[in-house]
Amino acid sequence: MVTVVNKGLRLRIFPDSEMIKVLEQNMGNARFVWNNILSRYNDLYLLFRSHNCPLKPNISNFNAILKMLKQENPFLYEGESTSQQQVFRDLTQAFTKFFNEGCGYPNFKSKKNPKQSFRIQKNGNNIRVTNRRIRLAKLGYVHYHASSKYKKLLKSSKINNVTVKRENGKYYAIVNIETTVEELELTGENIGIDLGLKNLATLSDGQEIDNLDLKKEDAMIRKYQKKLSRQKYMSNNYQKTLKKYYKWVDRKKNKINNAYHHFSKYLVENFDIIAMENLNIHGMFQNKRWSAKLQRISLYKLLNMIKYKSKWYGKTFIQIDRFYPSSKKCNN
Repeated sequence: MVTVVNKGLRLRIFPDSEMIKVLEQNMGNARFVWNNILSRYNDLYLLFRSHNCPLKPNISNFNAILKMLKQENPFLYEGESTSQQQVFRDLTQAFTKFFNEGCGYPNFKSKKNPKQSFRIQKNGNNIRVTNRRIRLAKLGYVHYHASSKYKKLLKSSKINNVTVKRENGKYYAIVNIETTVEELELTGENIGIDLGLKNLATLSDGQEIDNLDLKKEDAMIRKYQKKLSRQKYMSNNYQKTLKKYYKWVDRKKNKINNAYHHFSKYLVENFDIIAMENLNIHGMFQNKRWSAKLQRISLYKLLNMIKYKSKWYGKTFIQIDRFYPSSKKCNN
């Protein structure tokens, strides 16, 4: 059986100096729109509440605020329009998660954050991909690097949107595509997983998956953090050290991603039903002894990978309530 899924293909792009200015301007516009819509909504909410008529955080209200912003700030018309519309959709989703899922209240975005992005929605032929270059609406063509597998997927799949991101000094285009995957054959095997801090995971068949050895990466990251703190901000030496720091941050992230992709793929290939405790990861972060290690091993990332791969490949993923007395019922 074939399943239609959405995939995000991460492409490293190499903009020239002129293109970097355009990308940074659009990232700045997206940040400006987010902060201003959020600020104005907060003010309007208090005003409406004083008249016993709360203002709902929805797309139509945020769209009205964006129109006012554009009239007051004509420079927004020079940027890519769908990326600004995407901002209030993302803000609406953030409020939905705040009210329905208990997530934190939407925060203002900072210019100092090393991760900046904006998203362009596919609209006709505003996004085009060739073997070497990707064309983005109102921005122009930019070179990218990708594997032959990714290039084949880009040609044969429907493109929904592209997120342009600056992360750790590098630029990426995350292309969201609609494609198909074939469900994996059933094996008749089931597995229970206990995620932990001592071991990454303990499986019900007795296997123990060790945590990744990230000591070298963590040591080098600390080393360059200390060095950066002693240097003049954005001086030549600071920027040289920053590149070395980013190198080790990327190396650590890639190591975690690679290991988690292999482990999650192993689970969906070998088991039909995957059961796991519904962990209160947010609550675990409140424990000072655990928070640093939890941040290092990224349990939520692994959990998310197992979830979506189970859905893609026709397997069943079950999360058991953390108060269910599974160990008492079967101590083996």
